[in-house]
Amino acid sequence: MLAAIILAAGASERMGHPKALLHYRDKTFLETIVEACGAAGFARRIVILGPDEDKVLAGIDLRDVTVVQNPEPSTGPLASLHLGLEEILNHPVEAVLVWHVDRPHVSVATIQALVARFEQGKPVIVLPEHAGWRGHPVLFSRLVFEELLSAPLGEGARAVVNADPSRVATVAVDDPAVVEDVDTPEAYRDLLRRVDRSDASPRPPESPQP
Repeated sequence: MLAAIILAAGASERMGHPKALLHYRDKTFLETIVEACGAAGFARRIVILGPDEDKVLAGIDLRDVTVVQNPEPSTGPLASLHLGLEEILNHPVEAVLVWHVDRPHVSVATIQALVARFEQGKPVIVLPEHAGWRGHPVLFSRLVFEELLSAPLGEGARAVVNADPSRVATVAVDDPAVVEDVDTPEAYRDLLRRVDRSDASPRPPESPQP
């Protein structure tokens, strides 16, 4: 079984609005990612929320996923990942996808490509690569769950990724979203402009102010 941990506990200080509730096309960032994980075949989906938990739960139906609150999101995303891993340690989960909420535009095809590569030989870590740059989301085998749990919070999951290059498999994807964070109002407006150009119908509520 594969699980997905969606990290959405940050305070969104630079954005000035909960990123989970911003809209991409016709859904919120968080809804888009949750649905993409389901479409890619992830049987278990865990969402880590922080100080905006009440707002998020009031605006999004998350009954089909496991919601965990990070009471101290200022400790960084690895602390949120720890909470997600603790939810699945006692379950037969073979690998976990870690997806930050500020990348809602990563395609389902990219996630499926990561899964396909994992199924070919079960590499320890699988990550996407675009134009020579490594990106996110990242798929971690169960073999490194304990290593992730013991990694220094200040270094994050990159400490595990960088520990041994021989156990990292990269998947080349034609998806620039894997190397793009949407964590500022400028980046969000740029994303919406690109959606407009692709003839989509973005519906951003309470769009962040410049």
